[in-house]
Amino acid sequence: MEYKRVLNETWKARWIWLGEEKASKNAWLCFNKNVNISEKPEKLFAKIAAENKYWLYINGKCAVREGGLKRGPTPTGCYYDEVDISPYLAQGENLISILVWYWGNEASYSSSDAGQGGLLFEAENEKISILSDDSWSVIKNPAFKEDKGKMQPNYRLPESNVYYDARDEIADWNKSGYDFSHWQKATAYAIGGEGCWGELYKREIPMFKDFGLKDYENSKEFESMSFRLKKKITLRVPYNAQLTPYLEVDAKKGKKIVITTENTHTGSIHSTYITKDDVQSFESPAWFNGEQITYEIPSGVKILSLKYRESGYNTEFCGSFNCENNDMNILWQKSLRTLYVTMRDNFMDCPDRERAQWWGDVTNEMMLTMYSLAHSSYHLYLKGVNTMLSYIDPETKVLQTVVPIKNDYFELPCQQLAGVCGFWTYYMYTGDIDFIKSVYDAAVNYINLWNTQENGLVEHRPGSWDWQDWGSKIDVAPLENAWYYYALSVVKNMAELLRKTTDAEDFDSRMKSLYEAYQTLWTGEGYKNPENDGYDDRGNAVAVLSGLCPEENYGKIKKLLFDTRNASPYMEYYVLESLCRMGEYSLAERRMLERYNEMIAEDYSTLWENWIKKDGTSNHAWTGGPLVIMSKHIAGIKPISAGYEKTEIRPQYDLHKNISCTVPAITGDIKLDVVTDDEKTSVFFEYPQNSQVILHIPENAVITANGNIIQTTESIVVL
Repeated sequence: MEYKRVLNETWKARWIWLGEEKASKNAWLCFNKNVNISEKPEKLFAKIAAENKYWLYINGKCAVREGGLKRGPTPTGCYYDEVDISPYLAQGENLISILVWYWGNEASYSSSDAGQGGLLFEAENEKISILSDDSWSVIKNPAFKEDKGKMQPNYRLPESNVYYDARDEIADWNKSGYDFSHWQKATAYAIGGEGCWGELYKREIPMFKDFGLKDYENSKEFESMSFRLKKKITLRVPYNAQLTPYLEVDAKKGKKIVITTENTHTGSIHSTYITKDDVQSFESPAWFNGEQITYEIPSGVKILSLKYRESGYNTEFCGSFNCENNDMNILWQKSLRTLYVTMRDNFMDCPDRERAQWWGDVTNEMMLTMYSLAHSSYHLYLKGVNTMLSYIDPETKVLQTVVPIKNDYFELPCQQLAGVCGFWTYYMYTGDIDFIKSVYDAAVNYINLWNTQENGLVEHRPGSWDWQDWGSKIDVAPLENAWYYYALSVVKNMAELLRKTTDAEDFDSRMKSLYEAYQTLWTGEGYKNPENDGYDDRGNAVAVLSGLCPEENYGKIKKLLFDTRNASPYMEYYVLESLCRMGEYSLAERRMLERYNEMIAEDYSTLWENWIKKDGTSNHAWTGGPLVIMSKHIAGIKPISAGYEKTEIRPQYDLHKNISCTVPAITGDIKLDVVTDDEKTSVFFEYPQNSQVILHIPENAVITANGNIIQTTESIVVL
């Protein structure tokens, strides 16, 4: 899969803005430029950057809906989009119109504020040159106002609420023929790549996917309806989605329509629309998420149409899982929906309260993409890794847990160790050795920050937030040392792959010392700090995954890992993974269904941050680990050498009579169908010819591989 971060250092265009508005928070500016083209080009690529988001119109048609990425590929840099605008151009006069939204929020956990709004536009070929400069016209859009109400977004979000007063809108400002001669002349600042906006990196992920305007499930119920008194009506979306709400109404001016979701109370943004006279329509430009969209309709407003536009990361749902247990099917789909609603500019913890790239969440999300989404989803992980590497302080060598960020700092050591382990996971599923080369030094430097105590265990590293997981009864020493050992094994693997023999020998020596020291925590029932009150499933789970727990201890530790239930949904994935690693698939499935029982039963499409819904957000991607457990272990499909060069298929025939699974492997789709009746089991599977497959089969099974029947009495077949 081709992927490369591109820094563009050569620009002719200048950053432009409205001079007096350069530092105004939550500013919406309109830019116009008339351009005469002698001949319509076959292709014309525009490079566009904005602080922070933009909407591009050409001759009145929307060419880009929500362009730009949240700022911060580096602490000083920003992104630009590259867009082919030729389909929207015509011979002769053309109007280029751009709406820019500058947030101006330095407290954000997902964007690094430049301190000034700005627009950069450059489109050139042999005959055409369109550059942002002081020949452009600009005006502050008077319809967008500050929302001074009590429901304000969480401070971690860079975005503000949308408050649009149609009485003050500039009608048809982006349509051909509009007279903008009274607008101000744009102020031109630095050439692209200079000034407070910093260096410019080409967008690393696809443009966002636009699913178009859709009816709510119950839109028809409210068409042509009006109310004597103010009324809240709730419109239903089939699933939790990123969306922008739309309305068409007939009203007198000055009526306030407030649009919220079930997630507004957790700190998400919302929209307010003030009506003008007569028939009018409005689509809020800023997205929020939910499946229950509430419109507060004033008296005297006639509803003509209520719709929504779904948008999101541009990828496809390629993986699947089904078996005869419908609770598992529901849980797999909810895990997928939770993953997708937390993907946009970056992998995020949640799409409402923060939209921040916490690295523990990202590591789990990356794993989910491997079993569910098209390969284009990998770019979001690679973008995140590039950003994290760019924020490393050259003196401290610390990998930060939340970037991009400007006025705060987070190092959660256990999340970072899990992230280092995730580097190797990504390599195993993709075979991308260049990726390992790019992260090796950073991973090694971070591992080397840990000190060893006299007893051979690592010294506790609190970081900037001493956090290992939500919940109580965390036994830190077994968990932290297990994560460290796991990360040591990963950097050792990296060193061997890259033929760094001296490094590999050093890591191996450190692993042996830590292995011996860790066994002093073994009590005969599990691993435990002697000072801790009771056992913790989290540290014991990572001990299994890392190899610190020898197989002779599995018989004891499996009971602990089934019965002890301290882990939050974040660490629950690792507990389930450890049970599967020991071959305890039945226990893993039982624990999974018992722990997720309430989320499965809830009439809601996404999974919660914590086991109790009210204790956090209702859509947290770290909770989706069951998707991986089902596809990887119940269907049994996983790479056993990097990039699926060798693939193991080991379905759990004893647990399920019928299993259907598709895995979008980097080499091509792997498809499995297990069908069992009273007499026999039939196994159908398809796999890419460039991969060796090790298939585990039950007794007396009929095997069909890539359309060919295979007759064998062996329990394992190598194809």
